[in-house]
Amino acid sequence: MIGYPGRRKVGRGRVKEEARKQLEFVAEDVLRHFDAGTVRLEPEIGSVESSVYTDPERFDREREHIFRNLPLMLAMSCELEGPGSYKALQVAGTPVLIVRGKDGTARAFLNACSHRGAILDEDCGKAARFTCPYHGWTFGREGELLGVAYSKIFGEADRGSLGLKPFPTFERAGMIWVILNEHSKLDVSAFLQGYDDMLEGFGFENWRMISRRVLNGPNWKLCFDAHLEFYHIPVLHKDSFGSIDPRTLYYNYGPHQRLARPSEGRNGPDNVDIFQMRDRASEDLPDESLMFGEWIMFPNVSINTFYAGGRGVIVSQVIPGETVDQSETIQLFLLADEPDVAGRNEAAQTADFLAKVVGEEDLPTSLGQQTVMRSGAMDRILFGRNEGGLQQFHSWVERIVSTPFDDLPSLFASARGVGDKAAMFREPESVPG
Repeated sequence: MIGYPGRRKVGRGRVKEEARKQLEFVAEDVLRHFDAGTVRLEPEIGSVESSVYTDPERFDREREHIFRNLPLMLAMSCELEGPGSYKALQVAGTPVLIVRGKDGTARAFLNACSHRGAILDEDCGKAARFTCPYHGWTFGREGELLGVAYSKIFGEADRGSLGLKPFPTFERAGMIWVILNEHSKLDVSAFLQGYDDMLEGFGFENWRMISRRVLNGPNWKLCFDAHLEFYHIPVLHKDSFGSIDPRTLYYNYGPHQRLARPSEGRNGPDNVDIFQMRDRASEDLPDESLMFGEWIMFPNVSINTFYAGGRGVIVSQVIPGETVDQSETIQLFLLADEPDVAGRNEAAQTADFLAKVVGEEDLPTSLGQQTVMRSGAMDRILFGRNEGGLQQFHSWVERIVSTPFDDLPSLFASARGVGDKAAMFREPESVPG
């Protein structure tokens, strides 16, 4: 049976053994709190100055320290299916082009012609080469300069040194991380804290892209805050999701998190939902059953599971804009298996519904918050004892923007993983129904 500490068997699946232990640990902890009707709370209410959402100088530090020096999950592997597949996006003012080469390797470049900086493409798709729309220079899928238009009159150009500017790129667990600083010395493994090993439980490498949406919003942290707690769901989303138990358990892996509700719900079919499978030995549980809840990849990505047209996820990327009060939320909808027509229609309806929830409920609320923050009439923002995800996230943002660039590797190298398991199993606090 799924047991508490001391009675766990290590499962066997696609994930590594230590990652499997972590996944089982969360399942056991969730069931323990479900049985007790309890939840862990933070020691005290936290707060931040409201200016963290409005100060342009603060935003510039976040852009430099976080979005130009940390690994960013910018694409799912299945978005770049086959050589020549590409994705263009802007991240905090930096144009990025991610391309899968002829060798199958995903590479990221500054999305700019090496001649005079014109943006090469602003879409997603597949191409054998990229041609500058300004003067016609062409580049290959590996970033090499293939041709200089009217080269005889342009002059002798050193093609070997005039390829696209590359960024460090890493593909793991069916996701593509990019560091927008070619001189970064940050160890991506130290940054991920084994989080990618747990994400292997999804098997994203072979999933299918169903749709992609882009929604405009205010400050990126205001938008991302809504992904870091379930407290608002039975209030803001009462007409969309109905009344649900907002109790939330938070699990920290360095700056990354996982959120789970210790209340029975539908986490999938009966052969997946841990609440329906409690009599099964841990070693017999499929990886899929252990991947419930919400997965938060610092600084700006969340993954939520759903079952509609098959097993699916919504991946939300909150991308800062060029100014402190602008952002984009990119919603990616993926299915584990190729659906039939009925399944694709069901998945599309779910995608429409979730886009509407975010676009018509979450983002307008965030826009209203931005108005309040910008007025300067509210000094501080509170994070309750039940909003541990927000306290954790903003604590890490502060630590990173306060750390010199050269010290970032040691900051993550010294970060603890899931934390003290004994503390996780301290006597929890009861929460009245």
